[in-house]
Amino acid sequence: MMNAGPSRSQSGVTMIEVLVTLLVTAFGLLALAGFIGRASAMGVESNQRARAAAILTDMTDRMRNNKGQAATYVSATAHGAAVINCAGKAAGDALDLCEWNNLLIGTNDALSNGNAQALSFRGCINRPDVLLPVYVVTVAWGSSVTGVAPVDACGANLFGADDSFRRVIRSQVRIASLAA
Repeated sequence: MMNAGPSRSQSGVTMIEVLVTLLVTAFGLLALAGFIGRASAMGVESNQRARAAAILTDMTDRMRNNKGQAATYVSATAHGAAVINCAGKAAGDALDLCEWNNLLIGTNDALSNGNAQALSFRGCINRPDVLLPVYVVTVAWGSSVTGVAPVDACGANLFGADDSFRRVIRSQVRIASLAA
């Protein structure tokens, strides 16, 4: 005759198996939640980097289109701190810098309502060597993820107490001298 119930040596094994399965599933779900949070942060970081690259390209193109006035774009201050009214500015470097300043702030964004401080970009233009026609355009922004603090000084101490949240992207603009 066969015994219908579990033997004494197997009693409780099914309950332990269920508890182990629940524990493994719980750890898997926690890991998945952490992955989703990190992926979301990296998506935001990627979006900010793409926007910074577009803003950087905008200014480098403006400087290349106004080669004769390239030296007038250089400034000791970071652009993008406050909205500037560009009405009445003549075409050229003054208008380019004004419009770039407002791009850095985000006044052209459809959802910003003229106040896009969450974007928080800053821009710097310098000339490392006055004897060479080479200019460095830098765009800095604040990230929500820590990293290595950049060496470039553009936007330093503007994105929190710790510069490990600051990111920069930079490009050189070389202006050809065609004089013989």
